[in-house]
Amino acid sequence: MTFTTLKRTALAGASIFAFTIGSLSAQSVDDVVAKINEAAGGEKVQRAVKSQETQIEVTQTGNAMKIPLKLIQQRPAFTYSEIAVMGMTIKEGYDGKTGWGINPFAGQTEPAPKNEEELKEAEEQADIDGEFIDSKTKGYKIELMGKEDLEGEQAYKLKITNKHGDVKYRFFSADSYLPIKTVSKKKNKEGGETESETYYSDFKKLPNGLVTYHTMDIKVKGQTQQTINIKSITFDKTYDVSLFAPPAKKADAKVEPKK
Repeated sequence: MTFTTLKRTALAGASIFAFTIGSLSAQSVDDVVAKINEAAGGEKVQRAVKSQETQIEVTQTGNAMKIPLKLIQQRPAFTYSEIAVMGMTIKEGYDGKTGWGINPFAGQTEPAPKNEEELKEAEEQADIDGEFIDSKTKGYKIELMGKEDLEGEQAYKLKITNKHGDVKYRFFSADSYLPIKTVSKKKNKEGGETESETYYSDFKKLPNGLVTYHTMDIKVKGQTQQTINIKSITFDKTYDVSLFAPPAKKADAKVEPKK
């Protein structure tokens, strides 16, 4: 599904524009963001989370294989993930400064540094609270672009620009203030960009009071590429910071002398 295209006459378009401006004057971006945080369980509950471990199942379109993914986030800005598939494990980490990855499918047996785009993504992933808490401090610019009709449901459209200048659009239900979809662009290895849409569903309230989706469908040009199912979320374990730092290379590892 793509953005809804409104094909109206100039007069109708002017009327819609006037109506939108009138509606937004009574609903500021701060109002919408506050209600988004409230719908997610409230700022107090979100800020109380010290760490989060999410067990995920990824299904690629056209492939019956379900790939397990473990994602760990810990304050202040740590993240680590593991994907186990076909007897091999892909590992990635970020310790607030350094990002690294080990991908045996690419012939990597030692940690390789992340490139600039991958570091941006890791930094965003390490932020447990996300863009709607302490937005200005983190360098986010959030703009309310109005409302759109998404398959019969009214949704607020927010334009979010991060400190690197990257832009994405997020849509939230005008009734529940829960997320419906995100539209973003990601640079590929060829130097171009791929636009993708992420749709959220299966919302559940967790024991600590947070409300979050448990299914994501990622689409490119209207076609589903991946379905991501969250199997479990565990809060507030304590992880040693060494988990997030690049592992020592084998050549650099100290060898204990034989006794």
